Amino acid sequence: MNRTQLKYAVLSGCVLFALSANANEDGFSFHGYAKGGIGLTNDDILNQRGYDWANNGMNIFRLPGNTYTNSSGGRLGNEANWLELHFGYGWAQQNDMDWAIHSNIVHGDGGLALDELAINTAGVIPSNPEATIWAGKRYFNRVETFLTDSQSMSNDGLGFGIENYDLGFAKLHLGVTRNIYEEAPADGSGELVALTSSLSFIELADKLTLNLYANFGTPFGPDSENKTDDKPNAYQFATKFLLLSDSGYDELFIRYSKNASGSMTRSWEALPDYQIGGFWQGIHPLTDNYTLSYIWQHETANFDEDARRRNDIRVKNSHWNAFVARNTYAWNQRTSTELELGYEYIDITAESAGDDGTNSGYKATLSQNLHLGGNFWDRPVIRFFVTYAEQDVETLAYDRWDVDLNNGITTGKADALTFGAQFEAWW
Repeated sequence: MNRTQLKYAVLSGCVLFALSANANEDGFSFHGYAKGGIGLTNDDILNQRGYDWANNGMNIFRLPGNTYTNSSGGRLGNEANWLELHFGYGWAQQNDMDWAIHSNIVHGDGGLALDELAINTAGVIPSNPEATIWAGKRYFNRVETFLTDSQSMSNDGLGFGIENYDLGFAKLHLGVTRNIYEEAPADGSGELVALTSSLSFIELADKLTLNLYANFGTPFGPDSENKTDDKPNAYQFATKFLLLSDSGYDELFIRYSKNASGSMTRSWEALPDYQIGGFWQGIHPLTDNYTLSYIWQHETANFDEDARRRNDIRVKNSHWNAFVARNTYAWNQRTSTELELGYEYIDITAESAGDDGTNSGYKATLSQNLHLGGNFWDRPVIRFFVTYAEQDVETLAYDRWDVDLNNGITTGKADALTFGAQFEAWW
């Protein structure tokens, strides 16, 4: 990897909080990520499922019909507790090869889970010593968003693959993964095996790189031939541009999915006839003290008659947009203030014209922070925050498995105020 590619890789790793499964350190290693807090509110619950998911007292703003992020309008003062414990062991180099095993124990709303357990080795191919072969289960084929804490694309799973195969003009990544999660519907809907491929770090200019993705999903299993109508073959095609500047970065990711969403291995997600996603995000320190971070996310999902039947859904199409901007002012090395503003809306066309509508709302969070250092990425941090959210719900048609109806969500306007404190740390 040349110096320019290394710079891109380091920046991307910081932005996406990637705790790499391929970091082969000799001996035992321990890394982690944690966030936790408490919210206090006397207002009616905006979204019962969101409130139960967070399980920390925060009155979560999550618009009905938002199936792409766990919360709406940004994550600051509007998210659940989470813990990742990454344990690994790297064997001393032998025969010019590096071997390591990596595990990731997580704790969230579903309790403890072993999300990752994989082994990888670099140096097996003497002519391409950086190429890494892996097998096990892991987070894979992910493209992350920071302010909304989601993945624009992800095919996590149990599988195998090869990464960082140097082609000279790009790095090649190939993988095969299948679902590792417990949230699959009882009927097995959406169980696909993902065959993924990507090219990364294609240098277009001095500070501009391109990534290309082409993924294919198909059902595998004893009864897969009898369920092709319920589990059709799926495709994902995507491209990502990363532009560096002296002050920060901008990233544009565009994805087209056929019979798939942003993921083919998260079997609880609906699989539309087609889905188009656009994601534009960036971070810019505009002065020595002030940093602006932003994201715009868009998803258009279309459900034809077959897709509505497969997904048990009453929506023909939906257009979701989210706009979030976080303003951070560092007073000194110990304290900073953040103001995060987010707006979101979802236009929904239902099977019945009477169920058409637009759900919209906004969220504002003001946070006073204490932290270890004054830079934007410095952690740990303790945030004392107040969050105000207001929503206007016109339709509950986009309600797979009648979750919103069973949780008592009603149409109309509502708002809520939450006070709280939260910490975030990685190591």
